[in-house]
Amino acid sequence: GIAPGTAWEDIPEDWYCPVCGASKEDFEMVEI
Repeated sequence: GIAPGTAWEDIPEDWYCPVCGASKEDFEMVEI
């Protein structure tokens, strides 16, 4: 898994969500 607090840019480009199977490129950064 990915450790909590890992910067998004440090996650490998070939990563995918283990829950839903979405690839990293499927995610979009949003401000909260």
